[in-house]
Amino acid sequence: MASGTTSLADGLDTAVSQLPTYTDAEAATLADVVADPVSATGASDSLFGLAAVPLLVMAVLWFGGLASFVAFQAVSARALTSRRPSALVALRGFLPAAGVGAAQGLLVAAVVQVASRYDWGDWALFALICIAAGIAFAAVHQALVAVFGGAGRWVAAVIGALALGATIVSTVPPALAAAAALMPTAPVYDAMLGALSSSGGVAAGIAGFVVWAVLSLIVTTLIVVRRRTTSARAAALPA
Repeated sequence: MASGTTSLADGLDTAVSQLPTYTDAEAATLADVVADPVSATGASDSLFGLAAVPLLVMAVLWFGGLASFVAFQAVSARALTSRRPSALVALRGFLPAAGVGAAQGLLVAAVVQVASRYDWGDWALFALICIAAGIAFAAVHQALVAVFGGAGRWVAAVIGALALGATIVSTVPPALAAAAALMPTAPVYDAMLGALSSSGGVAAGIAGFVVWAVLSLIVTTLIVVRRRTTSARAAALPA
């Protein structure tokens, strides 16, 4: 027993001598890491965290605008015979979809506030961006359908899928990521994210999708002008 006790004591002495020692600062740091081993800001471009809300809202408004032009005509069938200026004919097809887009934006913003309860100041800015984005998306969808016809809806669907995929999937090819950054969905996402976080970019995002909306209305007006132009030979053909 005496020999065994001596061996045990020697082993304990050896073990104690091999234990690591820490200064007070090192011990405090280690305690903080153990207490909170993982931290995240929640504003990264992923489906989780603060970035999820702008991403999903952007997608809802984009596909909602697409659905509007399943029901509405991009250009009136009476464009050729109408006496109104081409810009007014284009606006006649735009205004119903713009009203639906604005209503969708307000409704989605209200649902987000009920679910997440953001600060009212941040939410008010977010809601205004949602309304404006719904209107801008209506203009973009109208232009796509006016230019490409029924295929424009498929183009819009591809744009929406690309915008979602490039944001969610971290391994997306750089070419696709660069293409997604040029889409009309990108400034809307940036503006919404800036409104709900400290990432900034609200003004630049709003300016970006307003430019897209204006360009889209110009394109639609040009398509109306083209459809109202006919040749003398076509006019002379019997009905």
